[in-house]
Amino acid sequence: MRTFRGGEMGTPEPVPGAVISLLDADPDFAEGLDEATRERARPAARTRVQRLSPGAWDAAAAMEPEQHHRGFLIVDGLLAREVDVMGRRCCELLGHGDVMRPWQWDPEGSHVQAEVGWEVLEAARLAVLDHALVQRLAPFPQLGVELFARGIRRAHALAVALAISHHQRVDDRLRLTLWHLAERWGRVAPEGLVVPLPLGHERLAMLVGAHRPSVTTAMGDLVREGLVSRRDDGDWVLHGAPPDQLRHHRLAAALT
Repeated sequence: MRTFRGGEMGTPEPVPGAVISLLDADPDFAEGLDEATRERARPAARTRVQRLSPGAWDAAAAMEPEQHHRGFLIVDGLLAREVDVMGRRCCELLGHGDVMRPWQWDPEGSHVQAEVGWEVLEAARLAVLDHALVQRLAPFPQLGVELFARGIRRAHALAVALAISHHQRVDDRLRLTLWHLAERWGRVAPEGLVVPLPLGHERLAMLVGAHRPSVTTAMGDLVREGLVSRRDDGDWVLHGAPPDQLRHHRLAAALT
């Protein structure tokens, strides 16, 4: 793996003495447990925490073979995974509650050569998923199912993003993508639905499968139509109702 940006790549920093229970890192993690089982599982789900500073991240260096490292659960922060195939890049955003195994990439096992890079967009904490944790969670199979479900959630989000990228018009792709991101990260504000993510035109271009100049032109059209605006802090604001095909029940409830 390598990063696509210049500068030194960071490695995870263990937080001395820092541990967290997966049930505290993400309360939804124990949704399938009754209260008594949840309290028994809480100490079993305690694990080490690593911290990432903003910037390029050498994900391959994060692996701890001696710990039989399985992956990470993102406690907080925001990361971007970029994949480059013959000079064209796409981007996936990961945040709170996502499960990842960032070093799992076999460049020799595919006929299509791709390069993968990681960037920490907002300082992040990662809960370590190692063999010892997996053993402690064995009496609580619901938690293992939830870890699996997090992977399915990522796959579904990527499938939606892929479908959006097939729309012909760049302005449609941008609007659909911002609403898709708002389903997860959006915050209702007096001026509209705020998407509090660091999304410049270059990153938006990677998200929607377009060139940056096309994104700049299309975003200008959306702003003039009153469908999108940008705050002074750089966050995008969506106005009006979401497209019907992306209207999520939680999002719709928040806007009414």
